[in-house]
Amino acid sequence: MTRMKNIQVGLALCTWLFCHTVMVGQNDDSFAKASIIEGIQQFQNGEKGADSLFALGEVHSELAPIAAYNRGRSMLENQEGLTEARQAFQRAISKTEDESLVADAWYNTANSLMLEQDLDGAIEGYKSALRVSPGHDAARFNLAQAIRMKQEQQEDQQDEQNQQDQQDEQDQQDQQDQQDEQNQQDQQNQQDQQDEQNQQDQQNEQDEQNQQDQQNEQDQQEQQDEQDEQNQQDQQNEQDQQDQQDQQDQQDQPQQVEGQISKEDMEKILESLERSEEEIQAKLRKAKGKGQKVKIEKDW
Repeated sequence: MTRMKNIQVGLALCTWLFCHTVMVGQNDDSFAKASIIEGIQQFQNGEKGADSLFALGEVHSELAPIAAYNRGRSMLENQEGLTEARQAFQRAISKTEDESLVADAWYNTANSLMLEQDLDGAIEGYKSALRVSPGHDAARFNLAQAIRMKQEQQEDQQDEQNQQDQQDEQDQQDQQDQQDEQNQQDQQNQQDQQDEQNQQDQQNEQDEQNQQDQQNEQDQQEQQDEQDEQNQQDQQNEQDQQDQQDQQDQQDQPQQVEGQISKEDMEKILESLERSEEEIQAKLRKAKGKGQKVKIEKDW
């Protein structure tokens, strides 16, 4: 609404009212005349209710277009019921062939659209006014203003769209960055979990290997103990067998009878006799070599 201060709102109301005052006084429909005249006075005094009086004046067969136009202008002046104001202007256009009145009705229709920021509708309204009255300077001025505002609006919309696009791109980039960061964190967590699992698996394997090694050492020790025990048993058995054999051998040897020469003594005696025999034979051979007879004396 702030830009509307640069828009020239038509002030043709008073001109149309006073130009037709005389005609109103000559009309037979006194009620419609009185309503229109009273509406003019209230409008000029800035009082409310003029639009209702002009509505009553629209029943006049000849002054209905002027009453409709004045009703639209009074509503436009208060910036209330702008849709109804446009409808009043359109009734005025449809009921008159006066080009000036038609041009002003289109002009004020466009002004009501400008108040609602309907720039496209306002531009078309001003163009319609200029088609009817090319010399309508206020319509030409407001048309230029509306076109300029439309361009500014389009530029603002484009700027807003560009800002929105940039914001959307930034939001998408932020989301992508967050997603990438989350993915990296997830991957890191997975890697950490995998590393932890691998360490646990290695520890378990090491524990199992240690247990297996301990078990193997235990088994080897038990086997060694069993083997040592078996060796001791075997040695004991051999010793027992040897002791038994010695005992058996001792039992098998003949017992020496008292007064009888033992086997060992007998062997010694025989050895002594054999040596004596050899000595005797040696002497005989020696004597025989000399041609002498030798008397051999034996101890036995």
